[in-house]
Amino acid sequence: MNKAGRVESAVGIGKSHLAARLWPANWRYHTRMKVIGFLFTLPVLVFFLVFNIYPIISAIIISFFEFDLFGPMTWVGPANYQNLTGNKNFWSAIRVTLSFMLFFGPPAWVIGFLFASLIKDKIIGRFFFRSVFFAPTILSAVAMATAWSLLLRQNGPLNAMLGLSVSWLTKQNSALWGIVIMSIWQGAGWFMVVFLAGLQSIPQTFYEAAAIDGAGRWPLLRHITLPMLRPIFAFVVIHTIIAGMKIFTPMFIMTGGGPNNSTRSMAMLIYHEGLRDLRMGRASAISMVGFVLILILTIIQLRLFRVHEGVEA
Repeated sequence: MNKAGRVESAVGIGKSHLAARLWPANWRYHTRMKVIGFLFTLPVLVFFLVFNIYPIISAIIISFFEFDLFGPMTWVGPANYQNLTGNKNFWSAIRVTLSFMLFFGPPAWVIGFLFASLIKDKIIGRFFFRSVFFAPTILSAVAMATAWSLLLRQNGPLNAMLGLSVSWLTKQNSALWGIVIMSIWQGAGWFMVVFLAGLQSIPQTFYEAAAIDGAGRWPLLRHITLPMLRPIFAFVVIHTIIAGMKIFTPMFIMTGGGPNNSTRSMAMLIYHEGLRDLRMGRASAISMVGFVLILILTIIQLRLFRVHEGVEA
């Protein structure tokens, strides 16, 4: 072997020895980083397991028992679910919950979208208006429900301003509307922020190119803004479904579920069955039905979203 070959061989051997020496150190370093990262996420994982996964599993188990929080659990099998089929209060709660989602969602989306469209550009006072529009979202739900209970009285400021004499919260045909109005006022600001983030993420070059071609405001909205915001719309619809299924505080504070159960949502029914009447098995069964209902509505919405994507593609 010539001198150049020996040098090349020696260099190769040196590299292999160096890699052999460095590999364990690199492996230990990466392993240590993974362990440190896991330790940082461990509190969140524990919190998620304790306050999310464990309650769901417990509710599933309890839904097959008769349990009053104090005595022993008695196995009843699917009886709690079977009893719901003939329970008028259960079907009334589903109707109220779905009605609230239907009456609250679209108006809140439209108002939030309009607010976002108005303040997305650099206008004077836009940060002030953002704060004003978003403020109701961060206020206490109990405080807002209490304040609106006073506003919606028959002799309250709202009727005086509108020149009406409507007993919003004590009539069966208007009580839910009073809660919907308050919820739209409180929730539109949150939708505004979501839509604002979506609008600001749309490349301005799309609008400039369409403007050069002579597109007006309506074509821009129809062919650029709305299609680009489809993921945002999917998100707000799912959020509305989940929020609607969990609605509790306004109805509990403003009407207590009345009059004649016309504002008793599924969340309130779970509260009444579980904590007031101490029928935890039935309350858990209702919560599981609500969970399945949220899942079904979310899957349907996501499938519709993908179908529209596929059609446009």
